[in-house]
Amino acid sequence: MHRKTHFIVLVLALVLALAVTAQAQDISPTPGEINPNANISWPPPVYVLRGQFTVRGSANLPGMLNYFLEFRPLEDDLSSAADDVPWFPVTAALQAAVQDDVLGIWDTTPIEDGVYELRLTINLQNNQREFFRVAPLRVENAPPPFAVTPVAPAATPTSPVPPPPVQPTPTQFDPTPRATVSAGVPVNVRRGDSVVYDAFAALQPGQTVTIVGRSSTGSGWYVVDLPNGQRGWVAPTVVTVSGDLSGVPFVVPPPPPTPTPIPATPPPTSTVNLVVGNYRFDPPSPRCNQTFNIYLDVANFGTTANPSGTISVQDFRVADGSLQGNTVGAIPVIQPGQTVNVGPIPLTISTYYNEQHRLVITLDPGNLIPETNETDNLIIAIYTLEKASCP
Repeated sequence: MHRKTHFIVLVLALVLALAVTAQAQDISPTPGEINPNANISWPPPVYVLRGQFTVRGSANLPGMLNYFLEFRPLEDDLSSAADDVPWFPVTAALQAAVQDDVLGIWDTTPIEDGVYELRLTINLQNNQREFFRVAPLRVENAPPPFAVTPVAPAATPTSPVPPPPVQPTPTQFDPTPRATVSAGVPVNVRRGDSVVYDAFAALQPGQTVTIVGRSSTGSGWYVVDLPNGQRGWVAPTVVTVSGDLSGVPFVVPPPPPTPTPIPATPPPTSTVNLVVGNYRFDPPSPRCNQTFNIYLDVANFGTTANPSGTISVQDFRVADGSLQGNTVGAIPVIQPGQTVNVGPIPLTISTYYNEQHRLVITLDPGNLIPETNETDNLIIAIYTLEKASCP
């Protein structure tokens, strides 16, 4: 009788453990309600991520303005955090539609190891939004020593014979004109040489394409060949150019698109006014090739709470205005009359030490949060990058 009772208790405990594990796995909407044009197909729930992780899925809804990815930590019991807990951006807002392809790259290296939830947000016309959430996801960039398989040392030969010296092969210069994406986020490919033209494709960070033309207007934009055979225009500020451009022809861009008349509708009344305030660095003096954190006061001078949003941080060399690095932060929900210290926003700069740098910090760079005043969302900081251990 005692053995039978003990066996029943063990079975009940096992059933309870399986139920808790199943409840912790979450896809929202549920699998039976997943929209094939608005979803995250990779990674699945209960997955381990590390380093630069590729997120796949679809963002291709009618009337889509843009989409972006964001994340936040789960509670200790693996439940989702409260609605007022802010989400942190994975990507900037992207306009090109994606169908069962790469949505963006999640750089997990700056965040602590732990359990998180990942959300896809699609902004639609008429201020509508579509969400897709995956949880739990474990970030593990520093696995414990016992979880790493040791590599057996190579056997030492009893009579080592030195190999014959290998003659170095001279590096051949590749004259092919190429553009490699230098921004840390996907960049748009447009139909002309400015942002007034439609974006119809996107290039991923580190992707290289062939340059076949230069704008004849002096804008600096390049005509590139895409892997699918199409051609488009990319801005010079988001790519690094290599090869010989002397034979690249100048191309006249197409006429700018004619704006489609939109019936006048009364704009939604907004009573939100976000204002950027004081900032500080930690450590106070940024050092070459060492990450420093940015903390920023953000106030809501409006009469209603704002939705969450993003903060853009760009670092320029003062001497020539060239972009040296960028990062993003998160704007939490701020009640009217409240000031919140946002941070840390990590940034690492490893070029042009002992020179002045200009840091441009912008609240809601895509103007996704309607405000009564959009002119007080930017602040500029000038600092000198210390040499530290850079060569």
